[in-house]
Amino acid sequence: MKALRYLLITLSALVLLAALIAPRLIGPQVEEVLQQQLANQPNIELSGYQRGWFSAEALTLLKGKDGATEAFTEIKHGPVLFTSGGPRIGVLYAKTRLTGNELEPALRRQLEAYYGSLDDLGPGLKNSPVMVETLVGANNTVTNTVHLLPIDRNEGDQQIQFQGAKIRLVTDYQGQQQESSFKLGEFVRMDGHREALYLQSGSGEFALDASGAGTLQLKLPLVRANNDSGPLELRGVTFDYSGKLVADRTLNVQTALKLPEIQSATPASSLTQQINLPAIGYDDLHHYLYSLLLTPAAERSWPQVFDRPLQMQQQLDIATANGPMQLQLDVDWKGMPRNQTANDNLFWLDALNGSANISGAEQALMQSPLIMQASALKQYGFLQEKNGELSMHLQLENGNLTVNGQLLPADLFMLAMLNKF
Repeated sequence: MKALRYLLITLSALVLLAALIAPRLIGPQVEEVLQQQLANQPNIELSGYQRGWFSAEALTLLKGKDGATEAFTEIKHGPVLFTSGGPRIGVLYAKTRLTGNELEPALRRQLEAYYGSLDDLGPGLKNSPVMVETLVGANNTVTNTVHLLPIDRNEGDQQIQFQGAKIRLVTDYQGQQQESSFKLGEFVRMDGHREALYLQSGSGEFALDASGAGTLQLKLPLVRANNDSGPLELRGVTFDYSGKLVADRTLNVQTALKLPEIQSATPASSLTQQINLPAIGYDDLHHYLYSLLLTPAAERSWPQVFDRPLQMQQQLDIATANGPMQLQLDVDWKGMPRNQTANDNLFWLDALNGSANISGAEQALMQSPLIMQASALKQYGFLQEKNGELSMHLQLENGNLTVNGQLLPADLFMLAMLNKF
């Protein structure tokens, strides 16, 4: 009995000793791996690192298009890790949050639009709206969990409530994804006593590497909106993304948006949109994402938006109570011309090649939101009618425009579009 007790005491002492020594052995290895991984990320700069016996601290700069964002990371060394989900066995556990000392302007605008002034979140962004937990396991897994802070904010007559979000990214030690998913909490925005926007809790899955290649799917069971155009309700919304690396820093991007059930003031009952970007560079893709998604519409400059080149194919199918409509686009945009002619408002056509096909039931097109343009185009014979269906084919090449196979001065077509003949 005494021998057994002595054995247990000895084993316990060895376990305790291993737990005390391991952090000091693991720490330098973690630091070396961390620096190697950061060296492969041109947009991340390690600006400070301090290692202790059981822990370490790191300060990093995340470089964006318009500036940098500073983040602070607290690191705990294994093998015994005390995480927010309880004790774990692993190599490392870390929490990363924004410091607020440096914040890219576009990111600041987006955060303050929902969280209010970031100064109200405490000194050094103590309550950082974005926090990342990292668990490096002993079984060749790295789990990163991004938390978005819940929102309960009143400003004037506007109220915003958000249950928060969680993004879970699992990779192996080499960065290859194993399983990743995200959950979005319920979101409600009230303007006075009117519900302006409601998003029911959604979810998704993704498998994306650092190059942007991979897949992503988002599912939103219910979306409601209410504005001056009237109420809008969408059910069963899905968004799919697929990216393939086709050259150095160049992606082929395909997206599909499906709105299978629409209830609104318009006759539309469902919509499907597919977009293909055959080869878009990182800088161009980054430019369009920032210009179109992260820049407020009131501050958007269209010449600046279309400053960069873009190749795109798009197909849009809309089912309505009056029949179907379809739009097909094939665009090869060379970028905003540098030698602009001041007195020529259509100079940009010289930098655009492509085609467009518009077709649909006559009643559907004539009662669409583009009713004025549709009426004018039909009046001047550009929308051709056959068996109750209207259609038009446009082809633009080197500044020459053909409509339904007939060469036409571009300025005359634009006058017809605006009904200013």
